[in-house]
Amino acid sequence: MTINRKAIYAVFTAADNSSASFTEDLLALGIASRTDATPLAMEWASAKYKVALKQGQRGMTFVRRNTDAERAMYRVLGVCFPAADKPKTKKASANKQDAVEKLFKSWSALSGAEKRRFARMQIER
Repeated sequence: MTINRKAIYAVFTAADNSSASFTEDLLALGIASRTDATPLAMEWASAKYKVALKQGQRGMTFVRRNTDAERAMYRVLGVCFPAADKPKTKKASANKQDAVEKLFKSWSALSGAEKRRFARMQIER
């Protein structure tokens, strides 16, 4: 079987361009982010699949979890606001420094008199 790469690449290009066009269409309608679109997608899925919504502690939610309506909502949001388009954020990491290096810098910052005083304290112990 011969693979028609041009046709496959055309499908990939259309899929790649479609998510951008959906995002642009929503932006023109005043929806700028996934957060703004989520409540409207929930209402749409609720009406389409005839599933009730309820007010939860963190906002609106479906009465039952993992329903066709909930999956449709996430699917539509994923197409309109692809995760690949999100800016990458660096994870917060502790600015860890080697303990020996830290002690050496502290030792180097001491004056000569302070170093001698420290040495005398160690001998007296």
